Amino acid sequence: MLQLVTRLIVVALLFSAPAVAQDVQITFGSSLRLDNSAVEVTADSLEVDQTTGASMFSGNVLAVQGGMRISAESLRLEYEPGARAGTRRIGTLTASGNVAMVTETEAIEAQRAIYSLNEQRLEMIGDVVLVQGPNLLSGERFVADLRSGSGRMIGRVRTIIQME
Repeated sequence: MLQLVTRLIVVALLFSAPAVAQDVQITFGSSLRLDNSAVEVTADSLEVDQTTGASMFSGNVLAVQGGMRISAESLRLEYEPGARAGTRRIGTLTASGNVAMVTETEAIEAQRAIYSLNEQRLEMIGDVVLVQGPNLLSGERFVADLRSGSGRMIGRVRTIIQME
């Protein structure tokens, strides 16, 4: 019981005191990596821009690929230019409104996410919270290079790092 009380006090102190650093470099696993294999998307509605072919899913959006789940209020898929007829490669995925990306080992939430599949670059913007195992990190913006597994949290960074 004393150990639980001690942890609660440490958590309270971490969140009541300002973070010393304004940005933090972190390692970021490849579990949040999407590829161009099939993605299953469910939503309340779908609009397709006939000019660009972009797809906009709205309302209770859930996208699933392998062990990755993305939920948001809206999700826009933009396709790479020059795709052959009948084939489409997703170039950019933009999720907005209460975005959550979850795998077995990591979870990240924000107000907006921009994911470039070609560059394997993920940017999360607005009230970002990243959970990796028992550790928690929050800030205003998170940018990750999923190829190298590196990430950077920027703006009023706060963290809880388990010491055991």
